[in-house]
Amino acid sequence: MMRRLAGSLLFRIALLFVAGLLALQIAILAATMWPDRRPMVFRMISPSDAREVVEAIEEAPPSLRHKIAAAAGNTGTTVELLENFPHEHGGLGGVSGAPRLEKLFADYPKALDGRPIRVQTRGGTLFARPAGSNAPPRGPIRILIGLRTGEVVAIERAPVILQLLASRYLYIALVAALVLVALLLLLLWQVVRPIAKLSRAAERLEGNLDGPDLAVGGAREVRALADALNHMRRRVGGLIEDRTRMLAAIAHDLRTYITRLRLRAEHIGDARHRDRAISDIEEMARLLDDILLFAKSAASAAVPAPVIDLCAETSDYVRVRRETGDPVQLADGPAMLKIHCPPIALRRMLSNLIDNALRYGTEATLDLKRDGTDALLTVSDNGPGIAPELIDRLTQPFERIESSRGRHSGGAGLGLSIVRALAESHGGRFDLTNRPEGGLRATLCLPLAEASPELDG
Repeated sequence: MMRRLAGSLLFRIALLFVAGLLALQIAILAATMWPDRRPMVFRMISPSDAREVVEAIEEAPPSLRHKIAAAAGNTGTTVELLENFPHEHGGLGGVSGAPRLEKLFADYPKALDGRPIRVQTRGGTLFARPAGSNAPPRGPIRILIGLRTGEVVAIERAPVILQLLASRYLYIALVAALVLVALLLLLLWQVVRPIAKLSRAAERLEGNLDGPDLAVGGAREVRALADALNHMRRRVGGLIEDRTRMLAAIAHDLRTYITRLRLRAEHIGDARHRDRAISDIEEMARLLDDILLFAKSAASAAVPAPVIDLCAETSDYVRVRRETGDPVQLADGPAMLKIHCPPIALRRMLSNLIDNALRYGTEATLDLKRDGTDALLTVSDNGPGIAPELIDRLTQPFERIESSRGRHSGGAGLGLSIVRALAESHGGRFDLTNRPEGGLRATLCLPLAEASPELDG
């Protein structure tokens, strides 16, 4: 039970926060119990120290008195030499409402041999103090001591909040916080890293169902998810293979019957009915070929594809179509674009795209270019285009804008679906967009291949 709990993501996150809390408590405890051997910076200068400062300044030459005053200060306390007493002062009578403050300054007159002393609280208090409270004020406190040279020494305690910021406790807290944050980030990284790796590996599953299993690691939940994805990948791959084999078997059997029908149609006496029957039978055969090709394209990603020159293959195919009288144009483009794709698959995509362009327009224009690490092939027509909300439907199997399934009006609706399936099976994509000047633009994007010796020579 404990081993199962220790491997869970919930346990790891809980352990993360508990460890952080314990680290913070230990840091606070260490800061509290650490002996402080330095002079306290949170209280005023003692009467004896004040006397030493005053006598040192009085005995020093006038040119050094300001420097001695500045050097007498410490963290949280400043010492300043003034020409005379400021006008805004309260004297000891000004602190009669704070008994602890009166007691704090009661020893100063005796220690300073009767030198004039005044106490000021400047700028108000940073924290409100109830009237009559025994707590000392939290704001700036200033002691003014008259020197026998006629000058005045001003000893001022900084606000408590500034003293706190200057104390060692702040540094310990900052170090503890930094260590705690670093520890938390490290533990979070250890927890999140397997999830991020699994996410990237799962994205690569699309179009690569025959690849290696996902790496299993991390928390128990992450390992279970990786196992489930591996099982799903194998299951989906098996279903696709079963579907392809089933369709291939059906197509084989149907071709046998189609051949028989074709032979029987040859014996039909009426020539008009015979030609129609033969045309229908041939259309059925082509439909079977399309269905089988569409099914096989989903399972062909794991088959290594040869490296071909997209520019040369496209140019050759356009030349063949032009020789048959089709109005097909190939715009000027790069001299060579290497891709991984079987030539027969590329020609099938070109055929379907050009046929679709000529079916709804009077000409087809092809354009080739490089876009980063991809090769782009666009086929544009000058037809009427299509409503934007219907574009996505065109790449779905058996989807057509008009209901007829005849070859003369566009076929069964598998042409563009086959293009999309073939493109995705080779790591690419297929998009349809309306042209601003009218017509439809089909864009085939295929990743470029690395340098190949067959094409580099």
